Amino acid sequence: MAIAASLPQETARLRLRRFRGTDLDLFQAYRCDPAVSRYQGWSAMDDAGAAAFIDAMATARFGVPGEWFQIAVAEKDADELIGDIGVCIRDDGTRTAEIGFSIAPAAQGRGIGTEAVIAILALLFDARDIERVEGITDARNVPSIRLLERIGMRLIRDQDAVYKGEMCMEHVYAIERSPWAATATVNPRNPR
Repeated sequence: MAIAASLPQETARLRLRRFRGTDLDLFQAYRCDPAVSRYQGWSAMDDAGAAAFIDAMATARFGVPGEWFQIAVAEKDADELIGDIGVCIRDDGTRTAEIGFSIAPAAQGRGIGTEAVIAILALLFDARDIERVEGITDARNVPSIRLLERIGMRLIRDQDAVYKGEMCMEHVYAIERSPWAATATVNPRNPR
């Protein structure tokens, strides 16, 4: 089963779904915030670029090796966009996916990112032939590091990188299918 066919997916507080045109203003609000974009691999877009991106993600095929697929994270009750999670299935045959996440400042600090990422892990491990999920973060991005560790990912290596023109250190975190299934402490459909 493909993840796109599993969307929307609901948790206690969230709806993970495809993007839609009405998400533009909220998408731009957090994606253009320097605090959100500081450690992201993407750059803020103008409204036309963001609208084109949203339109592309609304119909994109999930699981094309080497291509990122963004999943909208919305508050369940209002169905208003509060973030997004990117997923890229590696094209090297390793059955590995990489994830990245962006959460609006107003939604941070409430476990929203943790709840959303756990739901994505469940979808990846249940709906795809994925054996390992990695998250790569700048070593200075403490909230991201805490989230990755909170969901059970372990630091597997550090690597030098050039990010937005400056040298930095990246932490690579990973979790395997079987350890995740055995130790998952939060059910994405009913988080504690």
